[in-house]
Amino acid sequence: MGVNYTKNMGKLIFNITGLEEFVISFQEYCVSCEYQGKCKYGKKQPFQVTLDCKEIATAAEKKKAEKMEKLGNKHPEWDWDMREKKAKVSKSQVYSALWAEKVKKLKDEIFCLNSRKLDSMLTGQRGEIWWSDFREILTEIDKECSKIY
Repeated sequence: MGVNYTKNMGKLIFNITGLEEFVISFQEYCVSCEYQGKCKYGKKQPFQVTLDCKEIATAAEKKKAEKMEKLGNKHPEWDWDMREKKAKVSKSQVYSALWAEKVKKLKDEIFCLNSRKLDSMLTGQRGEIWWSDFREILTEIDKECSKIY
């Protein structure tokens, strides 16, 4: 489709590759990493995440189900409808679940975010920047998905 969104300073980019599919590219992040030689990704092979609208909806449903289960354990007297009304899930919680699944669990592949191999303070700061940019991009993708559904 060719629609691009580039975040400030060209750090994180997403492309719409299909009607409901998006590719998020972290192409600028590992380039500035002094450990780039150990990082699997770089300019020639950027770290990319593929995401579709259904994955966002599934992540939201999963988070809501988790909350409903917790509410059921805490308040066994509540029926299903009451739990569903009380189980509120924010966009940030959904995006955080996608972040954990799509980015954070790949620490060894990314290396720049692996606090077991690098300074934990450095990787923590780097992770915060990546997370912030990822959350902003997911907000934009979520808007695109809402046009479809």
